[in-house]
Amino acid sequence: MAEQDHKREVILEAALKRFKRFGLAKTTMDEIAKDLEISKGSLYYYFPDKDRIYVAVVERIVSMCFTDVSGYLEQASSVKEVMDRYLSVKERILLDYHLLFGIHEWVTEKPSALRRQIGEMVHQSELRFLSAWIQKGKALGEIAEKHDPEKTADLLVHVLFGLWVVWCKWQAAGFELQNVDNIKEFMNRERAVLTIFFQGLR
Repeated sequence: MAEQDHKREVILEAALKRFKRFGLAKTTMDEIAKDLEISKGSLYYYFPDKDRIYVAVVERIVSMCFTDVSGYLEQASSVKEVMDRYLSVKERILLDYHLLFGIHEWVTEKPSALRRQIGEMVHQSELRFLSAWIQKGKALGEIAEKHDPEKTADLLVHVLFGLWVVWCKWQAAGFELQNVDNIKEFMNRERAVLTIFFQGLR
């Protein structure tokens, strides 16, 4: 079992490099197998198709991101400290993995079923983290006791997702995903939204 787990991780690492550089659409099972110097049949033994590899790769990235910010949450002494860490990690993820997440596809009217699956995965992870963040704010006395963490977090997740979709659509004509300034501008907008939102919870 340990050897199988290791081989699975090796496959995911190779796939991550492909997805990060070329995105989902321009990556094939043949290319991943070739990078690993294994047969495509061996690759199919661990993953039945490219989509399953993609989902597993994104799960790793999302887990890494929220493990970082959740660990930081425990030692943070203010809501703002958590926000700074959260936005820093999120910006790094967007800069490093914009092709992996297929950000450009969010400017379409109807994302694919796979994209919706990924969106739901991120949504649930973010919901759990934001709920814990709000609970931490209540414990610190920075958020009023009347606010329910789960309901408030759910509202905030939708606000942030709406901000992202509007930003992508607005920029659709000339949005350069690899442009650092564009990503940083978006993160500045998210910081402004979070600041207003948390101020309203006092």
